[in-house]
Amino acid sequence: MTETIPNLNGDTRTYAVFGDPVAQVQTPRLINPLFANAGENIVAVPFHIPASLFAQAWATFSAMSSTAGIGVTVPHKIAAAHLCDTLTPTAQAVGAVNSIQRAADGKLHGALFDGDGFVAGLGDNRSRLKGAKLLMVGAGGAGRAIAHALASEGLAQLALLDLDPASIAATIEIVNAAAQRDLAVEADLSQSDFDVILNASPIGIKGTATFPFAPERLVSSMLVADIAALAGDTPLLRAARAIGCATSDGNDMLSAQIALIAGFAAGRPAGTPLA
Repeated sequence: MTETIPNLNGDTRTYAVFGDPVAQVQTPRLINPLFANAGENIVAVPFHIPASLFAQAWATFSAMSSTAGIGVTVPHKIAAAHLCDTLTPTAQAVGAVNSIQRAADGKLHGALFDGDGFVAGLGDNRSRLKGAKLLMVGAGGAGRAIAHALASEGLAQLALLDLDPASIAATIEIVNAAAQRDLAVEADLSQSDFDVILNASPIGIKGTATFPFAPERLVSSMLVADIAALAGDTPLLRAARAIGCATSDGNDMLSAQIALIAGFAAGRPAGTPLA
């Protein structure tokens, strides 16, 4: 008989992925090959867990020594953070997690890898962040985690734009506390000297809203990143690529983040990818 899952046996540990909905989650598809290639006896499995059953499911999986960790997506990121024994600095600052490592002693360590994944996913373009003036559109969810990660990248300025003034204020507070200087400010779209443009909002894939920084204002020396772009380019990225800007899309961030999550689930310190 052909062995279809070569790393599945009586010693296999589970990385459970909780979400509601969960059918759209890419983690199991992307992370299982990393576990297998690295010789880690871990299998990621998605579980549809509504909020009403979250505490019960959490208690069950966290009690099992065969649980390597738990991944969480909408709507569980904040609830999971409250249940962890420890949090990484980013998770603590943002108040949310997307990956939890279960240690041998049963302690649950929570991390949030959206920001680290974005920065790592830039590759060689990461060096362009130092000294840059960056405009980020979208200051909730993943955007807040990215902003926190950017606080340690040596930016000259992080200008934030969001429809919710409270989200802007909260993100400014998080970033400036992490940077220990007045790095983040509310964006003024009349400013013309941005070096990096970042879309951390659903603009371009959902709804009819247009990106607030007009495409004709892009210049070829800019780095343009759009985490909304996964299945295809957004109008922002198409405009940027047409004039020769350096670009990064959501797949860059996702690939880097999955490697970090895989390393964490396999017991590595947070921020160590599973190669």
